[in-house]
Amino acid sequence: MGGTSWSGLSNNYRLSFIELKGIQVSEVCQIFERINQAGKPLDIFDIVVAKTFRPNSENDEGFYLRDLIGEFRGINNSRFLQIDDFDYLQIIAVLIRENIENSGVHNITPRYLNDIKTEQIENIWTDTKNAVLKTFDFFENTLNLKGPQLIPYRYFYLTISNYFYKNDNPNYDFLKKYFWFYSFHNDDLLSNTGDINNHISILNSEKFDKVVKFGRFLINKVTLRNASYSSKGRISRAVLALYSSKQPKDWKFTDRNVIADNFFFSTDKPNLHHIFPTNYISNNRENNTLDNNSLMNIAYITQITNLEISDKNPLDYIKDYDKNPDFKNVIETHLLPSQILEWSSMPEMPSNALDKFIEERIDLIIEELKDNLEGVNIEIIDTKENQLIEDE
Repeated sequence: MGGTSWSGLSNNYRLSFIELKGIQVSEVCQIFERINQAGKPLDIFDIVVAKTFRPNSENDEGFYLRDLIGEFRGINNSRFLQIDDFDYLQIIAVLIRENIENSGVHNITPRYLNDIKTEQIENIWTDTKNAVLKTFDFFENTLNLKGPQLIPYRYFYLTISNYFYKNDNPNYDFLKKYFWFYSFHNDDLLSNTGDINNHISILNSEKFDKVVKFGRFLINKVTLRNASYSSKGRISRAVLALYSSKQPKDWKFTDRNVIADNFFFSTDKPNLHHIFPTNYISNNRENNTLDNNSLMNIAYITQITNLEISDKNPLDYIKDYDKNPDFKNVIETHLLPSQILEWSSMPEMPSNALDKFIEERIDLIIEELKDNLEGVNIEIIDTKENQLIEDE
């Protein structure tokens, strides 16, 4: 600023001040949208923060939602605590709706978020903190997912927080089935507010009545084949979450978890590695029809291991790791087919090794899901082949 003082600026700039009384917040938004030269709408979280703000007085303790959530985020270093302000606001809205009669907060859209009252937040906040922490603990320490990037639906924050709200006897086996059922189901069953209401009803049935029966679980092999390394969609997140839940071990130092709460050297940072590197597939494309960027060709390894492997032929680098007698157990934690170990002892791999590998891994993932969804009616289809694979 070249030493220009605020007083100097105030002498050179005209500042607008507008006082508005007796009008709706939505009307205030319209006015400010017109005034704002960038045309940027006001954020709903900012509006609720302003609307629920209460200054300290002799009779009332002050209230400031932004500080409330900011303090909550500082409880520990979990990345889940850093979810978006809007996510927190929608969690609060659901818990107000479900636990305060005649709240007027009938949905999680801005229209109803706008109706949240200071007293309502204060009424539920203590139990809300406990419910949200239990939700994040479930993701991180039961499912072994270390951050929001592995959660297939952000609406899980809302539905599971409501399940934990004032719930002294949560059923974790049920919750695990719930998570994997809806994360991997071929149909998109948690994409809108109507779905949220249905999920809350299902979770409430278990919470209060302890009776829930899951419907048919449908999974399409094509969906797994097409889950992409570069995608952040629901199925891709679900696949990476499943890999993470197995607590994959390091290929070189086989007692070490790849995905850790804290890593102390940059070389220990988890990377996503192509089992069949891009350059290898480029030279063997003729007999491999499947995309090497499929998540069926991906595993978590440490950065240093990834650098050591680079774009080597899998036949070569797997042979090196297989010298360790524990490596067979390691690949099981990555849901990798043991077939790759058999190939490593051969002079060369089959010309269509990538395709064979991907099909074997799809079968392993489906078997893992069957274990996670024990007792659920599972239907497996393959629309590539246009046939029903299995119905059990």
